[in-house]
Amino acid sequence: MEASAITAAKIRTPPPARQLVERRRLLELLDAAGNEPGPAVTLLRAAAGTGKTVLLADWARRCRQRQDGPAVAWVSIEAEDNDIRSLSAAVTGALLEAGGREPDRGCPGPARSGSEFLAAVMACCEALGTPLVLVLDDVHELRSPAALRGIDLLLRYLPHLVHLVLTTRSAPPPALSRLLVEGKVREIDPARLVFTRAEAARLLAGHGVEPSGPELDLLLRRTGGWAACLRLAAMSLAGSADPAATIEGLTGSAPAVADYLADEVLARQPARVRRLLLETGVCPAVSVELAIALSGQQDAGQTLDALARTGTLVSREGDGRWYRFHPLLHQYLGAELDRRGPRLRQRLHAGAAEWFLATGDTLAALTHATAAGHDEQVASLLQRFGLQQVTEGRAARLRERLDRVPAHVLARPAVALVAAATALELNDLPATDRCLGRLNHSAHPLRSGWLRALHAAVTLQRARYGATVRQPREVLAALRAGESGNVDVDLLVLINRGVLGLWRGAHRTARRHLERALLLATTERRDGAQLHARIYLAAAAAAAGELTCMDSLAGAAGRFAAERGWERTSRCSLLHTMLGFAAYQRLDRDEARQAAATAVELLDAPGDPTVELSARLLHAAVSFEAAADPHEVLVRLRGHWNRLGGKHLAPALVAYAVPLEQRMALRVGEPAWAVQAAERAGQLLPSAGEHAVLRAALHTHRGQLTAARRQLRAVLAGDLRPVVPHTLIDAWLLEALLAERACDPRRAHEAVARALEVAAPRNARRPFLEAGRQIRELLAGGTGRFGRMDGFAATVLDALPAQPAGTADTLTSRELELLTELPSMRTAEEIAESLFVSVNTVKTHLRGIYRKLGVSHRRDAVTAARRRGLL
Repeated sequence: MEASAITAAKIRTPPPARQLVERRRLLELLDAAGNEPGPAVTLLRAAAGTGKTVLLADWARRCRQRQDGPAVAWVSIEAEDNDIRSLSAAVTGALLEAGGREPDRGCPGPARSGSEFLAAVMACCEALGTPLVLVLDDVHELRSPAALRGIDLLLRYLPHLVHLVLTTRSAPPPALSRLLVEGKVREIDPARLVFTRAEAARLLAGHGVEPSGPELDLLLRRTGGWAACLRLAAMSLAGSADPAATIEGLTGSAPAVADYLADEVLARQPARVRRLLLETGVCPAVSVELAIALSGQQDAGQTLDALARTGTLVSREGDGRWYRFHPLLHQYLGAELDRRGPRLRQRLHAGAAEWFLATGDTLAALTHATAAGHDEQVASLLQRFGLQQVTEGRAARLRERLDRVPAHVLARPAVALVAAATALELNDLPATDRCLGRLNHSAHPLRSGWLRALHAAVTLQRARYGATVRQPREVLAALRAGESGNVDVDLLVLINRGVLGLWRGAHRTARRHLERALLLATTERRDGAQLHARIYLAAAAAAAGELTCMDSLAGAAGRFAAERGWERTSRCSLLHTMLGFAAYQRLDRDEARQAAATAVELLDAPGDPTVELSARLLHAAVSFEAAADPHEVLVRLRGHWNRLGGKHLAPALVAYAVPLEQRMALRVGEPAWAVQAAERAGQLLPSAGEHAVLRAALHTHRGQLTAARRQLRAVLAGDLRPVVPHTLIDAWLLEALLAERACDPRRAHEAVARALEVAAPRNARRPFLEAGRQIRELLAGGTGRFGRMDGFAATVLDALPAQPAGTADTLTSRELELLTELPSMRTAEEIAESLFVSVNTVKTHLRGIYRKLGVSHRRDAVTAARRRGLL
């Protein structure tokens, strides 16, 4: 081909790509770069296949189509342009053609040096005298001193009418580097060239492919938004019957991807760069020091930095000392290592394991030791550092490594116990049982004290989820054995002893163990264990009825979790439950509702029954008040009780849950369920005051006031102690209502005052709301007569609505019977006749129904009853 024909082809804007995707955000950036005052140079620097040329060609065509658009001169740089004469001819020819001149008329003679090249370009620009854009595509092809000198001079003395746009895959010319540092170049960096989700969807649609949302997300993760790989994927998907499988198969070892990487990307790199990539490719990311250790190339940092400037093959991350390979490149390098035989890969993995171990990154060392097949090193790492990963809060990441460990290594007692502790941390009970099963079938006994203590702690923690401990005395003896000499085992022991005490109602013992665990975890910087200790200390405060303390501890635990990004993990379900419970007790409905929803969302299945029922209970409590069908809320709660009832539940949870269930049952007109709630308290808390208070509430509902006060007597006298102080608040408020009905105002006032004394240190306002309208009236009537409780009484009174609905306002069984007649619209006389009572009795009950429902008409009573689930 003649030189003139070659030049004509090089100065022609490339034709549009098939299924061209309009990338408006980038086109607007190019427009802004050409129109705004300031630097007249724009640089696109990125690796092959990022869409630089396609984007610029599209922009050039658009510029030409606009009436006010600039003229565009295009030059596709090739290897022969290292001859300054060829480069000069191409650039001047492109300029003259863009300005409407014939290339052979007014074109300067061939340049023999950089200065002559600059003079030729300047002469063309002066001859044209109009603004224009000069695009030099693939400047990285220029390597000769003369050609680079010519570009350098052009950048230094760029004519004022020219906007220069350059693309390159590697480091720019020296003059451009200086201009970049001085801020005189607008750069569209590699990150901007990455396809967005919407752009990728349009590209695929152009090929007739419409993947689902998850499939598109997976494709973007696989390709990193790399244009060339997205196009390869689009072509593969266009004829695929199984898009999901096709995307899964899009790896660096897939033939089309591997050929592209080998021919278009790596083949253009020097041999030493390819060797560096291959020898560091066992790691998805490398630091400069790690790259030197694996490759032996002392200038590895400079090479990686040069690759990172393109932003596609390699990208800089963190503090700039680490470089991450593109996922497809990393997979390609792994496949290439496999092709060269296992020894090289194993040697590189072993070197990486030693390097990571020396720098303290145990998980990375474990990954590479496993890949190298060094079983003894893997077992040693897990035994020495595995449990530490759990107590530091990295159980999920450890689990990923454990999944790759060979079965015969997992069967070793120490490794099996670490794996069991990891699975328990993630609430994976089947995996926990498999690990413990390996231990039970092992021929090796647990010889060391720390292994026996760890086994005991794991066994007891597993028992919290419903498993049976065969030899509880031996397990507890191992836990009581004391210091094991291993910080992480001691932490697990202390936390499990604390939770065991809490779940058995031994609150002081639980606190002592948990406080020791918190101190040890804080000192040794075991953040995962520290969060557990904080959460269960808050739970201990809740179990003891110290709600203000619980609120403070839970709030601190929540901030601690948020700082580490753990607030939305399953371990924080109980934490959100306690935060919601505190808000529920102080009548902060919005906060309680939000916390309850989060607590239920974070639950694992299966999980600790006490944790699960706590979250379900709170959610039912906050949902009940505003539910369109409160009866259904109670049905769901009873379902959770029935499902978990056979498992051990913390006494404090039972003491909070059963009264709430009874109040809900009475509110929706299910007295039989209220009786069952009292019976459940008798079974689960046989010697506690809760059963007596619940029976007293039932007697009150039936109108048996004397029997109710008789049930309360032992609780109020202190002879029958409740599990939680809230029950004592309920007992005194119920006593106040009974005294009021017995026309004993002095006793009623005294009972309210005693309830305030128990509630004030805990900021517990909800019991006064649930006790009903009469308690509000007693609080209002007693204003100024509660002594040191006057301040808290005023706070409670302000928080109570004018017409609360609570236990004391529930309908009696006779009123409920009459309520079912109201929708029939029969007269009072007809209803009296069918119920075999007098008309006056019916009217008395009707007034009671209207008062308790807060209405004044029969039709409104039917509507209110349906809203509350009574009809």
